[in-house]
Order: sequence, then C-alpha cells, then structure tokens
Amino acid sequence: MKHSFFLFLTLIALGLGAGFINGLLGAGGGILIVFGLNKLLAGKLSDPRSVYASAIAVILPLSVLSALQYIRRGSPDLNTLSYLLLPAVLGGALGALLLRKLSVKALSRIFAAVVLVSGITMVL
Repeated sequence: MKHSFFLFLTLIALGLGAGFINGLLGAGGGILIVFGLNKLLAGKLSDPRSVYASAIAVILPLSVLSALQYIRRGSPDLNTLSYLLLPAVLGGALGALLLRKLSVKALSRIFAAVVLVSGITMVL
C-alpha cells in the first residue's frame, strides 16, 4: 500500500502515542493502535483482521521494553509474574489461532467489549 506523507506522519504519531501509553500504564498501546488503524485504513486493507495482527506485532516489542523498565525498577512481583507468564503465552497463541477464524465483526465486538469492561472497571 502506498502511503501519503500525511498517513506516514499519522502512523508515526500513532506509534509514538502507543509507546507512550504502554510505557506509562503498562497497557493500552494496542488499543490505541487498533482504534487508529481502523480509522486510518478503513476500507483500504484486503483483510481488516491485519489491524489486530499489526497491533500485536507492535505491542510485543513495546511490552518487552516496558516490562524490562518496570523489572529494572523492581515494580512487578516476580513470583506472581512466574505464574502468569506461561498461561498468558498459551492464551496469546490460542487468540492468534482464532484471529483468522473469527469474522471482523466478531473481532470488533470482542475488542469493544474488552475495552468497555476494562474502562468501566477502572472507573469504578
């Protein structure tokens, strides 16, 4: 896909914002990427599911970098982390397998539900 200069700058800003949010909060960068790419590239992708795959591909190195910074500062409880890591990796693999099997509409609804429930929970 050929990118215009405006799209190029917008993608740079989106990446910067996702990295900032992920570093600040430890999460949320992927939400920004999915939202932004859905708005920017609506109707321009051969497979709209690639938005979710792109978000995951960007969030992986961001999450590793953020995690290393938090670990360096002693923030996470490594005992709890040790119990979460393997199940999270297995869940991620299962989610990636399901990505191609679910419709874009179903993925959008699941994404919206997760964001909505997370937001309401955080406010309350």
